[in-house]
Amino acid sequence: MNYLRISALALTTLAVLSCTDEPEKTPLTIGNLELSEAKPMPGDSLSLWYTPEKTEDSLDIEAFYAYTVNTKSYPQDIDLVKDGERYKGSIAIPDSAQGLVFNFKNGKDYDSNEDQGYTLSLYNEAGVPVAGSEAGIAFYKLAQGSYYGMKTTPDSTLAAINRALEKNPELKNDWFTIQMQVMNQADAKAAGVKLDEELAAYSQKQELTKEEYQKLITIYQIKRDQSKTDSIQAIFMEKYPKSQIAQNAYVSKMRGAKNPEEKLALLEEFNEKVGTDGTQKNFLYRSLAESYLNAGDTENFKKYMEMAGDDSSKASTLNNIAWGYAESGENLDLAEELSKKSLAIIEAEKSNKPEYYTARQYANNMKSTRAMYSDTYALILFKQGKVQEAIAVQEDAVADPTSPDVYERYIQFLAADEQYQKIVEKAAELVKDGKATTKTKEYLATAYANTEQEESFESYLSSLEQVAHDKALAELKKEMLDEEAPQFSLKNLEGEEIALADLKGKTVVLDFWATWCGPCKVSFPGMQKAVTKYADNENVEFLFIDTWESTSGEAREKGVSDFIKQNNYTFNVLMDTPEEEGSRKYDVVSAYEVDGIPTKFVVGPDGKIKFKAVGFDGNTDGLVEELDMMIALAAGQ
Repeated sequence: MNYLRISALALTTLAVLSCTDEPEKTPLTIGNLELSEAKPMPGDSLSLWYTPEKTEDSLDIEAFYAYTVNTKSYPQDIDLVKDGERYKGSIAIPDSAQGLVFNFKNGKDYDSNEDQGYTLSLYNEAGVPVAGSEAGIAFYKLAQGSYYGMKTTPDSTLAAINRALEKNPELKNDWFTIQMQVMNQADAKAAGVKLDEELAAYSQKQELTKEEYQKLITIYQIKRDQSKTDSIQAIFMEKYPKSQIAQNAYVSKMRGAKNPEEKLALLEEFNEKVGTDGTQKNFLYRSLAESYLNAGDTENFKKYMEMAGDDSSKASTLNNIAWGYAESGENLDLAEELSKKSLAIIEAEKSNKPEYYTARQYANNMKSTRAMYSDTYALILFKQGKVQEAIAVQEDAVADPTSPDVYERYIQFLAADEQYQKIVEKAAELVKDGKATTKTKEYLATAYANTEQEESFESYLSSLEQVAHDKALAELKKEMLDEEAPQFSLKNLEGEEIALADLKGKTVVLDFWATWCGPCKVSFPGMQKAVTKYADNENVEFLFIDTWESTSGEAREKGVSDFIKQNNYTFNVLMDTPEEEGSRKYDVVSAYEVDGIPTKFVVGPDGKIKFKAVGFDGNTDGLVEELDMMIALAAGQ
């Protein structure tokens, strides 16, 4: 009996322990982020609290996290709820996740946690980081971190990858390509030695597997040995005609084909040897269709375009064609048909979210795409004389903030319908928001004259423009920087050496661009206006730094020079230097940490960066006005 009593007591004790003595979770604080668990595991739920620094923008917080799985990452939305001064949320960590990266956008800017980002490795039951977690996070920061304000280097990324592979050699195949590419960035010589070792190992083999062939192709691509790459690819495609590499090769061939006959032959060969449905096959059909259209064969254009799958790429192609016709006023019936089809495809694509978007990101992307395609459709309707229908469609295009040229078309359509009172209301807001083009102001002048007004239009417009100026100036003051400008010395198209250090004491506007960059070229009429305006001001210099070109040497210089001459630009163009001949990595654009072009920097007389501006919103006059304010502020005026 005593034995039974002790056993029962022991069982009771165990039951109590199992209910109440779970290991306590240890919270973790990283900068402005607090997490409920310092060592979460895949499959766990994780609570988080974020405290924004910019309290004036605190009602506009966006958040998402990306979970890493070896070299890949998958973004997911975080739903935040206001909790006092903080924002609270929670996530369910996927079972396959190895690491987490959190991104918080406060107003316009991402919180970079002093350039380090908000990252967290996941752990196994033994409290040890999951294999590959450190490497995955490090590669995410290198590949995508700059978009969210994070800074890192190829050296530190490579070190993290190497540590991971030393601890977990089973991951080597998964990481080989990325490891070699990052090593090539960090130390090209060391990468060359490693790649040669891999090649020596393959040379001893009598037969290669599919994976080994793919690895061999990667090695030669990194070594930039095009002849060897082509040779191995040819063997690989013969062995594996339905592979992704084989399909991509047909895409390259199709791009090089010169006429519908050549393109049709390639498509037929693809269908015979490969036949796989998907992205590549759809491209082949679209390319052939466009070739027929360019040759004036509308019937075959429609035939082969119909055969291409209805995806977002097809919608983009149709919209581009329709926009060209809309601008020229030609083939408007065909343009209407194509534009309506593009809108229908986008509507159907709403449910086909790619894995590289969060749900919110994709919804916003689809919304802005629909607005852009609506702008095309509305212009077609307007050119067809269907003014009221055009207005209704254009209201969809301007439902959310958009570019000044889209707003201009909306006001233009209203003017054609003589909706003068509405123009006064809408255009006035555009002027105050700095979104009105010269044409928009002209439409406003006409509408103002056709409505009952007491004040002169000149006085009225001046008051609106002052509001825009004050608002823009206040925003620019918030965005002012005070960072050391990386020094450089580059040759211009005349062969003169231009050093930034020699321009100290002046305000210098740097504009990074390339001949293939559409937004860069669209911005240049505005930049020419600015250059002309300051031509006689010895305290202001404009330098246009050509970078990221696909050509090199004399061909690159000739292409740039021809472009400038053909457009009669009076720009002082400097040629950024590639890290090595033929490389797409350039020295100065890398030193300035530019992620996309056009990007402009305004360097003050003290040699420090005062402003950074990325992109172009289409407003030429607005660009000049913004540069005026930046130059004045940079000079301390």
